[in-house]
Amino acid sequence: MFCGLFAYIKGSFMSFDFQGLYGFHGHRCPMSTMGARLGIGAMRALGVTKAEQFYIEAVCFAKNCALDGIQYTTGCTLGNGNLSYEDAGRAELVVRTRDGRRSVTVTASTVALERLSGHKRLKAELMQEREVSGLARAADIDRRIAEEFDRLVQWVQDAPEEEVLTITREGR
Repeated sequence: MFCGLFAYIKGSFMSFDFQGLYGFHGHRCPMSTMGARLGIGAMRALGVTKAEQFYIEAVCFAKNCALDGIQYTTGCTLGNGNLSYEDAGRAELVVRTRDGRRSVTVTASTVALERLSGHKRLKAELMQEREVSGLARAADIDRRIAEEFDRLVQWVQDAPEEEVLTITREGR
């Protein structure tokens, strides 16, 4: 299935197949979406396509759902041996050409990290409220959690690259 990664040539990622990513990953979530954005940003900044996956290697600095988004967009996989990870808990991806001439570091922006952590805090507060209020409000609280979750995933998908990512290039 074509994943639409090549849309960055037009300066846009809007035709990227996020539904394909979620099918690959198993569910829709902010971190697999962020992983896709990290991968798309890195590939665009390096000027390479998924078809050139054997000329690049990548390191991800978190062991979470972002790994699947990175694998899906870059073609770098743990199985192919051109993706490794360090479980440092950072939304960060380094992609470099195997000849070492060019590399790019892509991280989730401060704004993105604040939105992700804000969602975690809100969910924890709502879950605590749900526990205290019992069944009377459980459905309303569950609905609010789902709405906030969907809003966050949509924002990670749609926000401009410069709002979601910080990209640093090295080499020519």
